[in-house]
Amino acid sequence: MTEAPEPIWPGLMSCDLIPLIESTSGDWLCVRVDENSVASEVVQWYHGGGDWIPWGHDIAQAIIFDGLIDRISSDSRRHAIPAVVPRSSDHGGRNDELLDWAFGHIPEGLAESLETARDSQQVTACLLNAQIAEVAIHCELVLKSLCFPSVESLQLAMGQEADAIGRNQLTQWAFDTARIPEKYRQQIEFGEHGMKLLEQDWKSAQVHAEVVTTLAPQLAWGWEILGYSQERAGHRDLAIQAYCKAAQCSVFTDQSVRMNTHWATEDASKFSIERIRQLDETMIEKSDYLSTVTKATEADRRTVVTEYWKKKAVEHLEAEDVAAALECYMAAGWDLGAGPITVYGDILERVHETASQCGQRARAELAATHRRCLLERYGI
Repeated sequence: MTEAPEPIWPGLMSCDLIPLIESTSGDWLCVRVDENSVASEVVQWYHGGGDWIPWGHDIAQAIIFDGLIDRISSDSRRHAIPAVVPRSSDHGGRNDELLDWAFGHIPEGLAESLETARDSQQVTACLLNAQIAEVAIHCELVLKSLCFPSVESLQLAMGQEADAIGRNQLTQWAFDTARIPEKYRQQIEFGEHGMKLLEQDWKSAQVHAEVVTTLAPQLAWGWEILGYSQERAGHRDLAIQAYCKAAQCSVFTDQSVRMNTHWATEDASKFSIERIRQLDETMIEKSDYLSTVTKATEADRRTVVTEYWKKKAVEHLEAEDVAAALECYMAAGWDLGAGPITVYGDILERVHETASQCGQRARAELAATHRRCLLERYGI
């Protein structure tokens, strides 16, 4: 086996990931190695920006979710084009060899229950009851609940006025259709290219988001949808609490394109931070991290935040807390993402060094492997 595997995307791919199975579009199912040197979950990694989302505890669960995603979302009413395309459009039956293999690694009787399930609700219930791909399924259920219209459909319905309104404003309206002013709503629904705006169920989305924050508190999108649901309901303090949790998560966990939250990221890179600023500016001033993010310009924000985390890592090393320093070096690379790819050489070396010092041997070796890939592929 090569010491610098071709499937690894150094820098863009977090250095605790091992890519295993590639889709036809360049995305990967990756194993995540945790602090205990255990392959603790399988995530779907999106090559278009480096976002990732858990698809199960093991590769069999991820394959089953991938194989059944069409049935899970079959009655979805949203207009939006999915950001992640399923592996194929016709592999939900037992004639798919990979899926057939995966069915052999799940509780007895579940495969038969899935085959006889009559609709997406029953398929979803079977999988959730068996605790298979729970986070990924709740993500689909959030998307179903919110029925996001696509920005392109809004542009068509708005006609020439769409250019004056701007894509960012339209994205905000797609995220929460209640934000659409009545005069524009009338045009969207009853104009020449009118489209029905489907009712969004934010209460249901909140329920699924709350589950995700328990199952995977490291994911920004769960906290962000929870926070915005609380904000819409007038629960300002609860919204801020959720947004503060989201702000601690990597930007690569926010699913911002699928969740339509990228309309509020220009000035802070994270939807959660921008919402905190809108709700309570003093929260920003009280936090060294939040103020660092918001005071930096968009052009140099990633560099500034990377340096912030490196400085924090040094402070932890001086306090002989090597494990905390390791997490800071990971954040230096994959909180907002570091600057030019050249900076990842130093980051990966520091991750390797601190992981070795605190006994996280698998993470250390994996960081070293990503470092070799960076050197062989880019000469860095």
